[in-house]
Amino acid sequence: MTCSKSELLEYVRENDVKFVKLTFCDLLGRQRNISVLSSQLEDAFERGVAIDSSAVTGIGGIDLRLMPVSALLSDLPWRPHSGKVVSVFCRIGNIDCSPYVCDPMALLERQVNLFAEMGLTAEVATECEFYVFKDEEGVLEPIDRADYCACAPFDKCENLRRDVILSLEDMGLKPISSHHERGPGQNEVDFVRAEPLSAARNFVMFKAAVKNVCALNGTRASFLPKPMSDQPGSGLHLSITLSGKNAKSATEAFAEGVIRRYKEISCLANPMANSYARLGKNYKIAYSPLRGEALRIFGDGNSIIQLRTPDSSCNVFAVLALVFAAGREGIEQKLKLREAFTGDECLFNGISDAVAFASKSEWLHQNIPGKLDDVLETMKSENAAALGLKTDLELFTRYADI
Repeated sequence: MTCSKSELLEYVRENDVKFVKLTFCDLLGRQRNISVLSSQLEDAFERGVAIDSSAVTGIGGIDLRLMPVSALLSDLPWRPHSGKVVSVFCRIGNIDCSPYVCDPMALLERQVNLFAEMGLTAEVATECEFYVFKDEEGVLEPIDRADYCACAPFDKCENLRRDVILSLEDMGLKPISSHHERGPGQNEVDFVRAEPLSAARNFVMFKAAVKNVCALNGTRASFLPKPMSDQPGSGLHLSITLSGKNAKSATEAFAEGVIRRYKEISCLANPMANSYARLGKNYKIAYSPLRGEALRIFGDGNSIIQLRTPDSSCNVFAVLALVFAAGREGIEQKLKLREAFTGDECLFNGISDAVAFASKSEWLHQNIPGKLDDVLETMKSENAAALGLKTDLELFTRYADI
């Protein structure tokens, strides 16, 4: 729902909203929130709401505040309709409410503004895969054994996807299609393209909707990149469309810029050990009009750039900020797009290689200022913990919040 501050406050008053979830993400993509009474919302706009930033990965260590963004309001339709609950996404501010340099939303907003100065705008569409499991203690059992684009009764997720889509529409989000994917209990939902900040927010709220709808239906959803070692992995495809001044040549230079920085982007687009269980060595850092390379260029006049390797464990705000920084670099340097299928370099063998690469990247440190090293340390410790997990069920249980 897009609205001004005054419209948001009026909506809260007129719709019996009792609680407002002030929502944000840490730099590893986990959704976080603080709930405030609706009567405190106006004060939150003026003064922010303090958080213990030392407990939030990649965010703090200093006193910080959550600053609500009125245009990023979502109803939460799975909550009570009497005394209802809504979510408002927040920027992260310093104690004086000025913008915090490490806020992933601010990083993306900065890149969008720099694009506007070049006479360009961008829209982002997401395609997200996830698994649904039966909610049984000590068992990891998919809800069905259906495959790609299966139909009911073999596809037992059909009604669940319908409930998700209806919930998303109630939240003001715009999905365009859904279907059963290749794996048992695996699904995909695709979204209409939106401006980058809205697209990122929509994706985070989409994950929340899926998890809550599944919980109400007695099932559990997983956005892990590879929740079952013997089944297909789940990805997050990011499709970007540029428009404005010299959009065609800008798109080609943008794509080449992204390809040149693809390994740096992947350090945060694939932040888990489990990310590389999904990727393996299946993707070369190249582009094609097809689906086999890390980056795809397609659409009328090759107008759409699609990154195929990210997964849902990432912070999509931070990843899109890196994508746009790389693309802008390509446009500014007037890079010429290489030939399709050209490139032998592959992504990392595992999270250790990704962390080692990221720690030496000046470009990453420039574009994720201040707290990147803290995030890399967390990624290393997560990797060490993942090595001790011996079964898919242990992995699923440990990372239930992904």
